[in-house]
Amino acid sequence: MADVQALKDRVFRAIDAHREEIVALGEDIRVHPELGFKEFRTSLKVAERFCSLGIDHTTGLGVTGVKGLLSGARSAATVAYMGELDSVLVREHPDADPATGAAHACGHNAQIANLIALAYGLVESGVMADLDGNIALIAVPAEEYVEVEYRMGLRAEGKLEFLGGKPELIRLGALDDVQMAMMTHQAARTKPGRLSVGGPSNGCVVKQIRFEGVASHAGGAPHAGVNALRAAMLAMQAIDANRETFKDEDHIRVHPIITKGGELVNVIPADVRMETYVRGASV
Repeated sequence: MADVQALKDRVFRAIDAHREEIVALGEDIRVHPELGFKEFRTSLKVAERFCSLGIDHTTGLGVTGVKGLLSGARSAATVAYMGELDSVLVREHPDADPATGAAHACGHNAQIANLIALAYGLVESGVMADLDGNIALIAVPAEEYVEVEYRMGLRAEGKLEFLGGKPELIRLGALDDVQMAMMTHQAARTKPGRLSVGGPSNGCVVKQIRFEGVASHAGGAPHAGVNALRAAMLAMQAIDANRETFKDEDHIRVHPIITKGGELVNVIPADVRMETYVRGASV
């Protein structure tokens, strides 16, 4: 059996040999951010690297996901390393796409660079012949749970069932052969060059609420309408009024937004939409 440190050193050297290319890929993805289940360009970049390295892979998993598989020598056990493809919507971000407002504010571009770095390291070092198991390299779509209405449209079209990338990959069986999965994530709280081990996370459910009222002219006949926006505002105030009842150990987070506040300023709102997460330690 090969010495473990010697195997690591071979992987490190293979990665270092492609340092500039890996960094350039991360930077390219950073300035071309794509939102969840829309990461077609980013997904293609991953698939192109897998092709160049001769890695057997599947594309189109959960719309844009990519899974590559490297076979080891003696075991059927599989460890997955994941990188997330998507960005978030932050129009004020200095690197935001001017057309979509998407930005890699959470650093998923670095995750994909890490994924490809690992691919280079494992393939070009030749260490897979010495490993007792397989390595799955998975580019995961739609980690950020945003644009819920768009995703519900994809569900209605039969393109997916779950609105997040990892649950959808599980449903599709993309993790059936995986015994352990890992990934990295960037964090502003960690000093440069340092790593920390992640702790527990909240679960969450997403709620879409529709408030229905009666439209009427806001200037000429406001008394004839039923203002759905007022109902939504009362709902948000009621949520706020309950915050003092949340137990610290439950780590509850509720953060609603109004995604549609009405049609026109001179019409009493009759159709108002609210979207919120409810996060908690035991959701």
